[in-house]
Amino acid sequence: MSDTDWNSNLGGGFGQHVTQDEFFHGTGEPVDSLTETWFWNFHVPQAAINCFAYCWVHPTLKVVSSGLLIYKGFKASHLECELFEFRDFMSMGVVGDGSDIQLPNGMRVQVIIPLEHVRLTFADEQRQTSVDVDIRSSGVPIMRANNKHFEQVMHVTGKLVLRGEAHEVDCMAVRDRSWAEPRPENHNPAPPYTWVTGAFGEDFAFNVGSHDDPARDPEWKDVMAAPARIFNDGWVVLKGEQRRIVNASKLTRRRGDRFSPVSHDYSFEDDKGDHYHITGELVAQTNWGGWSNMTCHLGLVKWDWNGRTGYGESQEVHWNDYVWKMAQHKQA
Repeated sequence: MSDTDWNSNLGGGFGQHVTQDEFFHGTGEPVDSLTETWFWNFHVPQAAINCFAYCWVHPTLKVVSSGLLIYKGFKASHLECELFEFRDFMSMGVVGDGSDIQLPNGMRVQVIIPLEHVRLTFADEQRQTSVDVDIRSSGVPIMRANNKHFEQVMHVTGKLVLRGEAHEVDCMAVRDRSWAEPRPENHNPAPPYTWVTGAFGEDFAFNVGSHDDPARDPEWKDVMAAPARIFNDGWVVLKGEQRRIVNASKLTRRRGDRFSPVSHDYSFEDDKGDHYHITGELVAQTNWGGWSNMTCHLGLVKWDWNGRTGYGESQEVHWNDYVWKMAQHKQA
């Protein structure tokens, strides 16, 4: 992230969405790392279950990586997940125009109403696992100022069978969508970068992307330098009103063995001058190597905001320098 701003809202404010943003764009500078993505998720908090479903297209290379993983509680490895079914090298034919993504592993994502309703299905008889959920909008997309990325608060309902165990799905979740920007896989000599979402019902949701605040004594403070920019992007939706976060301070506590997140503590301010303090504990977690030069710790977070409980996604990226230096520091 030192040489790209694909994860930042540097222009401030919000962009404008159009119907086509639901579908495949295939636009942007024709470099190898040109990226287009869809992310969908849902959770069953009472069972500590989280689902991560993703489609990542490299339009210049004409290659697609896509699939889903579903995990219950804490996993030391992605292959400990109740379901891990992700294919790294597929042709772009599985995506088509983005209205009906169908993978060879049985995962399918159909657009029912653009920007309003998506259906996610999957079935694997051998692993006794199936997904049949409707992902419906709880509000309009929250577009970055460059009109190349949005998040959207969704209400997900349906059924999950996980290793033979049936669960009803009824949750608020945040999906995201991006296109037309490079996503270099270069090494980044930075401390962990954390992207989180949280929803407390139809009336309040948030998203923040940031590093730890070095003023709050993160565990890496004496091991490596802080990046020049700590806070990259964020928003709140309060009773349907979209507001940009203008500053944020975060401290994540991590396990001593794998350095995976245990808890998050956020303080931030929106562009209307309102302040928020939100804390969260991980209740489910696994890791995923989105690409080989990084590890992403995925998790389901139980959030507390003024005594209210919400749930959301935690995605924290680690690179080689951080993990190596922390391991050396631990041994010293």
